[in-house]
Amino acid sequence: MDRQARITEIEQFIGYVIEQWPRDRARYQDQIAQRCTRCILSDRCAPIEDGLCAHCRAFEAASEPDPATTVSFPGASEEAIGAVLSRYAGAGAQDYDALVMFSGGKDSAYVLHRLRTEFASLRVLAVTVDNGFLSPVAMDNVQRALPLLEGVDHMVYRARPRLYAQTFRHAFTHLNEGGCYATVDRMDGDLTLDIGRNLAASMRIPLLVIGLSPPQVGGILGLSTFETTPAEEARRRTTAAGFDLEALYASDDWKYWWDGTRWPAESVPHVLYPFCGWNYDEQQIRGDVVRLGLVGPNQDNPLITNNDTIPLMLAVDSMFLGFSGFEPEFARLVRGGGADRNFWLAVCEALELLTRQGRFLPGCLDDTLGRLDLTRKDVGLPEQQTAAA
Repeated sequence: MDRQARITEIEQFIGYVIEQWPRDRARYQDQIAQRCTRCILSDRCAPIEDGLCAHCRAFEAASEPDPATTVSFPGASEEAIGAVLSRYAGAGAQDYDALVMFSGGKDSAYVLHRLRTEFASLRVLAVTVDNGFLSPVAMDNVQRALPLLEGVDHMVYRARPRLYAQTFRHAFTHLNEGGCYATVDRMDGDLTLDIGRNLAASMRIPLLVIGLSPPQVGGILGLSTFETTPAEEARRRTTAAGFDLEALYASDDWKYWWDGTRWPAESVPHVLYPFCGWNYDEQQIRGDVVRLGLVGPNQDNPLITNNDTIPLMLAVDSMFLGFSGFEPEFARLVRGGGADRNFWLAVCEALELLTRQGRFLPGCLDDTLGRLDLTRKDVGLPEQQTAAA
Protein backbone atom coordinates (compact mmCIF):
# COMPACT_ATOMS: atom_id res chain seq x y z
CA MET A 1 0.00 0.00 0.00
CA ASP A 2 1.63 3.26 -1.05
CA ARG A 3 1.76 6.21 1.32
CA GLN A 4 -0.88 8.26 -0.46
CA ALA A 5 -3.36 5.38 -0.49
CA ARG A 6 -2.88 4.93 3.27
CA ILE A 7 -3.30 8.65 3.94
CA THR A 8 -6.39 8.81 1.73
CA GLU A 9 -8.06 5.86 3.46
CA ILE A 10 -7.50 7.37 6.91
CA GLU A 11 -8.69 10.80 5.76
CA GLN A 12 -11.83 9.18 4.34
CA PHE A 13 -12.49 7.52 7.70
CA ILE A 14 -12.01 10.82 9.54
CA GLY A 15 -14.35 12.48 7.07
CA TYR A 16 -16.92 9.73 7.59
CA VAL A 17 -16.65 10.13 11.37
CA ILE A 18 -17.16 13.89 11.22
CA GLU A 19 -19.74 14.18 8.45
CA GLN A 20 -21.68 10.93 8.10
CA TRP A 21 -21.50 9.00 11.37
CA PRO A 22 -23.66 11.48 13.35
CA ARG A 23 -26.42 10.75 10.82
CA ASP A 24 -25.78 6.98 10.83
CA ARG A 25 -25.62 6.59 14.62
CA ALA A 26 -29.38 6.18 15.16
CA ARG A 27 -29.60 3.49 12.49
CA TYR A 28 -26.89 1.39 14.16
CA GLN A 29 -27.71 2.21 17.80
CA ASP A 30 -28.68 -1.36 18.60
CA GLN A 31 -25.36 -2.64 17.22
CA ILE A 32 -23.03 -0.49 19.31
CA ALA A 33 -22.35 -0.28 23.03
CA GLN A 34 -23.98 2.21 25.35
CA ARG A 35 -21.57 5.02 26.18
CA CYS A 36 -21.18 7.52 28.97
CA THR A 37 -22.97 10.78 28.24
CA ARG A 38 -20.17 12.84 29.78
CA CYS A 39 -17.01 11.14 28.48
CA ILE A 40 -16.86 8.41 25.82
CA LEU A 41 -16.41 5.18 27.78
CA SER A 42 -18.23 2.08 26.60
CA ASP A 43 -20.30 0.07 29.07
CA ARG A 44 -17.98 -2.81 28.15
CA CYS A 45 -15.18 -0.82 29.78
CA ALA A 46 -16.98 0.62 32.82
CA PRO A 47 -20.49 0.27 34.31
CA ILE A 48 -22.91 3.02 33.27
CA GLU A 49 -25.69 4.23 35.56
CA ASP A 50 -28.11 7.04 34.71
CA GLY A 51 -26.00 7.77 31.66
CA LEU A 52 -22.72 8.22 33.53
CA CYS A 53 -19.83 5.80 33.83
CA ALA A 54 -18.40 5.03 37.26
CA HIS A 55 -15.37 7.24 36.57
CA CYS A 56 -17.47 10.29 35.70
CA ARG A 57 -19.63 9.77 38.79
CA ALA A 58 -16.45 9.63 40.87
CA PHE A 59 -15.11 12.69 39.08
CA GLU A 60 -18.21 14.66 40.06
CA ALA A 61 -18.74 13.36 43.58
CA ALA A 62 -15.54 12.04 45.15
CA SER A 63 -13.75 14.08 47.78
CA GLU A 64 -10.48 12.57 46.57
CA PRO A 65 -9.59 12.15 42.88
CA ASP A 66 -10.25 8.72 41.42
CA PRO A 67 -6.94 7.53 39.89
CA ALA A 68 -8.91 6.08 36.98
CA THR A 69 -10.52 9.47 36.44
CA THR A 70 -7.66 11.90 36.87
CA VAL A 71 -3.89 11.61 36.76
CA SER A 72 -1.94 13.69 39.24
CA PHE A 73 1.79 14.03 39.72
CA PRO A 74 2.88 15.34 43.14
CA GLY A 75 5.01 18.44 42.84
CA ALA A 76 4.36 18.85 39.13
CA SER A 77 3.81 22.43 37.96
CA GLU A 78 4.93 24.88 35.31
CA GLU A 79 7.52 26.13 37.79
CA ALA A 80 8.83 22.65 38.62
CA ILE A 81 9.20 21.74 34.95
CA GLY A 82 10.88 25.07 34.26
CA ALA A 83 13.31 24.57 37.12
CA VAL A 84 14.48 21.23 35.71
CA LEU A 85 14.89 22.62 32.20
CA SER A 86 16.77 25.70 33.44
CA ARG A 87 19.05 23.58 35.59
CA TYR A 88 20.27 21.61 32.58
CA ALA A 89 20.94 24.57 30.28
CA GLY A 90 24.66 24.38 29.52
CA ALA A 91 25.06 21.21 31.60
CA GLY A 92 25.82 18.81 28.75
CA ALA A 93 29.37 17.45 28.68
CA GLN A 94 29.43 17.54 24.88
CA ASP A 95 27.21 19.26 22.29
CA TYR A 96 23.73 19.01 23.80
CA ASP A 97 21.92 19.53 27.07
CA ALA A 98 18.61 17.86 26.19
CA LEU A 99 17.49 15.10 23.85
CA VAL A 100 13.84 15.47 22.86
CA MET A 101 11.92 12.54 21.37
CA PHE A 102 10.31 13.95 18.21
CA SER A 103 7.67 11.67 16.68
CA GLY A 104 6.28 14.17 14.19
CA GLY A 105 3.03 14.38 16.12
CA LYS A 106 1.46 17.45 17.65
CA ASP A 107 2.66 16.88 21.21
CA SER A 108 6.38 16.56 20.51
CA ALA A 109 6.24 19.51 18.08
CA TYR A 110 4.61 21.58 20.82
CA VAL A 111 7.27 20.56 23.35
CA LEU A 112 10.07 21.58 21.00
CA HIS A 113 8.41 24.92 20.31
CA ARG A 114 8.12 25.71 24.01
CA LEU A 115 11.72 24.73 24.66
CA ARG A 116 12.98 27.00 21.90
CA THR A 117 10.84 29.98 22.91
CA GLU A 118 11.08 29.70 26.70
CA PHE A 119 14.45 27.99 27.27
CA ALA A 120 16.56 29.28 24.40
CA SER A 121 19.86 28.57 26.16
CA LEU A 122 19.06 24.84 26.34
CA ARG A 123 21.02 23.04 23.61
CA VAL A 124 18.51 20.65 22.07
CA LEU A 125 18.84 17.57 19.89
CA ALA A 126 15.54 16.26 18.50
CA VAL A 127 15.51 12.55 17.71
CA THR A 128 13.01 10.69 15.55
CA VAL A 129 13.08 6.91 15.92
CA ASP A 130 12.09 5.21 12.68
CA ASN A 131 10.70 1.84 13.69
CA GLY A 132 9.87 0.79 10.13
CA PHE A 133 6.22 1.70 10.67
CA LEU A 134 6.62 5.47 10.93
CA SER A 135 3.65 7.36 9.52
CA PRO A 136 4.55 9.20 6.29
CA VAL A 137 2.59 12.18 7.59
CA ALA A 138 4.67 12.20 10.77
CA MET A 139 7.88 12.45 8.76
CA ASP A 140 6.36 15.21 6.63
CA ASN A 141 5.57 17.06 9.85
CA VAL A 142 9.15 16.62 11.06
CA GLN A 143 10.52 18.14 7.86
CA ARG A 144 7.97 20.94 8.01
CA ALA A 145 8.72 21.84 11.63
CA LEU A 146 12.51 21.76 11.67
CA PRO A 147 13.11 25.01 9.73
CA LEU A 148 10.78 26.77 12.20
CA LEU A 149 12.61 25.42 15.26
CA GLU A 150 15.73 27.54 15.02
CA GLY A 151 18.65 26.14 16.96
CA VAL A 152 17.32 22.57 17.13
CA ASP A 153 19.50 19.88 15.59
CA HIS A 154 17.81 16.69 14.43
CA MET A 155 18.67 13.08 13.76
CA VAL A 156 16.71 10.03 12.61
CA TYR A 157 17.59 6.75 14.30
CA ARG A 158 16.75 3.65 12.30
CA ALA A 159 16.86 0.41 14.24
CA ARG A 160 17.36 -2.84 12.35
CA PRO A 161 14.04 -3.68 10.63
CA ARG A 162 13.61 -7.07 12.27
CA LEU A 163 13.71 -5.59 15.77
CA TYR A 164 10.38 -3.78 15.67
CA ALA A 165 8.74 -6.29 13.33
CA GLN A 166 9.54 -9.07 15.80
CA THR A 167 8.37 -6.93 18.71
CA PHE A 168 5.04 -6.06 17.09
CA ARG A 169 4.44 -9.60 15.80
CA HIS A 170 4.94 -11.12 19.23
CA ALA A 171 2.86 -8.49 21.01
CA PHE A 172 -0.11 -8.72 18.62
CA THR A 173 -0.24 -12.50 19.03
CA HIS A 174 0.31 -12.57 22.82
CA LEU A 175 -2.00 -9.86 24.12
CA ASN A 176 -2.36 -9.43 27.84
CA GLU A 177 -5.67 -8.55 29.49
CA GLY A 178 -5.24 -4.86 28.64
CA GLY A 179 -5.23 -5.58 24.91
CA CYS A 180 -3.07 -3.74 22.39
CA TYR A 181 -2.88 -0.56 24.45
CA ALA A 182 -1.21 -2.41 27.31
CA THR A 183 0.76 -4.83 25.14
CA VAL A 184 1.66 -3.62 21.65
CA ASP A 185 1.68 0.09 22.42
CA ARG A 186 3.54 -0.51 25.68
CA MET A 187 6.23 -2.60 23.98
CA ASP A 188 6.62 0.01 21.24
CA GLY A 189 6.80 2.85 23.74
CA ASP A 190 9.23 1.13 26.07
CA LEU A 191 11.57 0.16 23.24
CA THR A 192 11.49 3.61 21.62
CA LEU A 193 12.10 5.40 24.91
CA ASP A 194 14.91 2.98 25.75
CA ILE A 195 16.55 3.80 22.42
CA GLY A 196 16.30 7.45 23.48
CA ARG A 197 17.85 6.64 26.85
CA ASN A 198 20.75 4.82 25.20
CA LEU A 199 21.34 7.65 22.73
CA ALA A 200 21.35 10.21 25.53
CA ALA A 201 23.80 8.12 27.56
CA SER A 202 26.12 7.46 24.61
CA MET A 203 26.18 11.16 23.65
CA ARG A 204 26.52 12.38 27.26
CA ILE A 205 23.25 14.32 27.02
CA PRO A 206 22.08 14.77 30.62
CA LEU A 207 18.35 15.37 30.05
CA LEU A 208 15.84 13.28 28.09
CA VAL A 209 12.54 15.05 27.39
CA ILE A 210 9.48 12.98 26.45
CA GLY A 211 6.20 14.54 25.33
CA LEU A 212 3.74 11.94 26.56
CA SER A 213 0.38 13.15 27.84
CA PRO A 214 -0.38 12.78 31.56
CA PRO A 215 -2.72 9.80 30.96
CA GLN A 216 0.06 8.10 28.98
CA VAL A 217 2.66 8.72 31.67
CA GLY A 218 0.35 7.44 34.38
CA GLY A 219 -1.59 4.81 32.45
CA ILE A 220 1.02 3.32 30.13
CA LEU A 221 4.28 3.88 32.01
CA GLY A 222 2.66 3.53 35.42
CA LEU A 223 4.51 6.55 36.81
CA SER A 224 3.22 8.89 39.50
CA THR A 225 6.00 11.43 39.00
CA PHE A 226 6.85 13.96 36.30
CA GLU A 227 10.52 12.96 36.28
CA THR A 228 12.88 10.11 36.97
CA THR A 229 16.31 11.02 38.27
CA PRO A 230 19.59 9.47 37.10
CA ALA A 231 19.68 7.44 40.31
CA GLU A 232 16.22 6.04 39.52
CA GLU A 233 17.24 5.39 35.91
CA ALA A 234 20.34 3.40 36.91
CA ARG A 235 18.65 0.04 36.53
CA ARG A 236 18.24 -2.66 33.92
CA ARG A 237 14.95 -3.31 32.17
CA THR A 238 14.18 -7.03 32.20
CA THR A 239 10.51 -7.06 31.21
CA ALA A 240 8.13 -5.04 29.04
CA ALA A 241 4.35 -5.51 28.93
CA GLY A 242 4.87 -8.58 31.10
CA PHE A 243 7.25 -10.31 28.67
CA ASP A 244 10.66 -11.62 29.69
CA LEU A 245 12.94 -9.72 27.31
CA GLU A 246 15.82 -12.15 27.64
CA ALA A 247 13.58 -14.99 26.47
CA LEU A 248 12.13 -12.94 23.61
CA TYR A 249 15.21 -11.33 22.04
CA ALA A 250 18.53 -12.56 20.70
CA SER A 251 21.54 -11.32 22.61
CA ASP A 252 22.55 -8.84 19.89
CA ASP A 253 19.15 -7.13 20.20
CA TRP A 254 19.59 -6.54 23.91
CA LYS A 255 21.63 -3.40 23.24
CA TYR A 256 18.46 -1.53 22.22
CA TRP A 257 16.84 -2.03 25.61
CA TRP A 258 17.92 0.09 28.54
CA ASP A 259 20.46 -1.14 31.04
CA GLY A 260 21.40 1.75 33.27
CA THR A 261 23.90 -0.41 35.12
CA ARG A 262 26.24 -0.57 32.13
CA TRP A 263 26.71 3.20 31.91
CA PRO A 264 28.86 5.42 34.15
CA ALA A 265 26.70 7.35 36.59
CA GLU A 266 27.48 10.65 34.85
CA SER A 267 26.09 9.30 31.54
CA VAL A 268 22.68 8.18 32.85
CA PRO A 269 20.08 10.80 31.85
CA HIS A 270 17.46 12.55 33.92
CA VAL A 271 14.07 11.87 32.25
CA LEU A 272 11.42 14.60 32.17
CA TYR A 273 7.74 14.43 31.17
CA PRO A 274 6.83 18.13 30.85
CA PHE A 275 3.12 17.70 30.12
CA CYS A 276 2.69 16.38 33.66
CA GLY A 277 3.24 19.95 34.85
CA TRP A 278 2.10 21.91 31.82
CA ASN A 279 -1.60 22.23 31.09
CA TYR A 280 -2.38 19.42 28.63
CA ASP A 281 -5.28 20.45 26.41
CA GLU A 282 -5.36 18.37 23.24
CA GLN A 283 -7.55 20.80 21.33
CA GLN A 284 -5.43 23.81 22.28
CA ILE A 285 -2.21 22.01 21.35
CA ARG A 286 -3.60 20.94 17.98
CA GLY A 287 -4.67 24.50 17.28
CA ASP A 288 -1.33 25.97 18.35
CA VAL A 289 0.91 23.70 16.27
CA VAL A 290 -1.17 24.27 13.14
CA ARG A 291 -1.26 28.04 13.74
CA LEU A 292 2.52 28.08 14.22
CA GLY A 293 3.03 26.09 11.02
CA LEU A 294 4.74 23.21 12.85
CA VAL A 295 2.10 20.77 11.62
CA GLY A 296 0.20 21.08 8.37
CA PRO A 297 -3.56 21.60 8.22
CA ASN A 298 -5.36 18.26 8.65
CA GLN A 299 -2.05 16.66 9.69
CA ASP A 300 -2.49 17.09 13.43
CA ASN A 301 -4.84 14.17 14.10
CA PRO A 302 -3.16 11.28 15.95
CA LEU A 303 -5.01 8.81 13.72
CA ILE A 304 -2.88 10.01 10.84
CA THR A 305 0.39 10.97 12.57
CA ASN A 306 0.82 7.95 14.83
CA ASN A 307 2.67 4.96 13.46
CA ASP A 308 1.18 2.52 10.99
CA THR A 309 0.35 -0.09 13.63
CA ILE A 310 -2.20 2.15 15.39
CA PRO A 311 -5.20 1.33 13.12
CA LEU A 312 -4.47 -2.37 13.61
CA MET A 313 -4.28 -1.90 17.39
CA LEU A 314 -7.63 -0.10 17.38
CA ALA A 315 -9.31 -2.87 15.40
CA VAL A 316 -7.78 -5.78 17.31
CA ASP A 317 -8.74 -4.23 20.66
CA SER A 318 -12.28 -3.68 19.42
CA MET A 319 -12.59 -7.42 18.82
CA PHE A 320 -10.45 -8.60 21.76
CA LEU A 321 -11.77 -6.27 24.47
CA GLY A 322 -15.04 -5.11 22.94
CA PHE A 323 -13.73 -1.54 22.98
CA SER A 324 -10.52 0.27 22.04
CA GLY A 325 -7.84 0.05 24.68
CA PHE A 326 -7.12 3.71 23.97
CA GLU A 327 -10.62 4.74 25.10
CA PRO A 328 -9.78 5.24 28.80
CA GLU A 329 -6.93 7.60 27.87
CA PHE A 330 -9.11 9.79 25.67
CA ALA A 331 -12.03 9.52 28.11
CA ARG A 332 -9.83 11.09 30.80
CA LEU A 333 -8.98 13.95 28.46
CA VAL A 334 -12.63 14.43 27.50
CA ARG A 335 -13.70 14.28 31.15
CA GLY A 336 -11.30 17.05 32.03
CA GLY A 337 -12.22 19.19 29.04
CA GLY A 338 -8.95 18.52 27.19
CA ALA A 339 -10.32 16.71 24.13
CA ASP A 340 -13.28 17.01 21.76
CA ARG A 341 -15.97 14.60 22.99
CA ASN A 342 -18.00 14.65 19.77
CA PHE A 343 -15.04 13.65 17.64
CA TRP A 344 -13.68 10.89 19.88
CA LEU A 345 -17.15 9.51 20.61
CA ALA A 346 -17.79 9.21 16.88
CA VAL A 347 -14.39 7.60 16.31
CA CYS A 348 -14.98 4.96 18.99
CA GLU A 349 -18.53 4.17 17.87
CA ALA A 350 -17.69 3.96 14.16
CA LEU A 351 -14.58 1.92 14.94
CA GLU A 352 -16.66 -0.58 16.94
CA LEU A 353 -19.22 -1.08 14.18
CA LEU A 354 -16.93 -1.02 11.15
CA THR A 355 -14.39 -3.39 12.71
CA ARG A 356 -17.02 -6.08 13.32
CA GLN A 357 -18.20 -5.60 9.73
CA GLY A 358 -14.65 -5.91 8.36
CA ARG A 359 -14.86 -2.37 6.97
CA PHE A 360 -12.54 -0.39 9.26
CA LEU A 361 -9.55 0.88 7.25
CA PRO A 362 -9.25 -2.45 5.42
CA GLY A 363 -6.31 -1.44 3.25
CA CYS A 364 -4.30 -0.09 6.19
CA LEU A 365 -4.97 -3.16 8.31
CA ASP A 366 -4.07 -5.67 5.62
CA ASP A 367 -0.95 -3.74 4.66
CA THR A 368 0.32 -3.70 8.25
CA LEU A 369 -0.56 -7.36 8.77
CA GLY A 370 1.35 -8.25 5.60
CA ARG A 371 4.42 -6.37 6.78
CA LEU A 372 4.26 -8.33 10.04
CA ASP A 373 3.72 -11.65 8.23
CA LEU A 374 0.37 -12.04 9.99
CA THR A 375 -3.18 -12.68 8.81
CA ARG A 376 -6.52 -11.39 10.04
CA LYS A 377 -7.17 -14.80 11.57
CA ASP A 378 -3.91 -14.58 13.53
CA VAL A 379 -5.17 -11.48 15.36
CA GLY A 380 -8.88 -12.31 15.54
CA LEU A 381 -10.20 -9.93 12.88
CA PRO A 382 -13.08 -10.63 10.48
CA GLU A 383 -12.31 -10.76 6.78
CA GLN A 384 -12.14 -7.52 4.83
CA GLN A 385 -15.27 -6.00 3.34
CA THR A 386 -15.70 -2.87 1.23
CA ALA A 387 -14.73 0.25 3.21
CA ALA A 388 -17.35 2.77 4.25
CA ALA A 389 -16.74 6.42 3.46
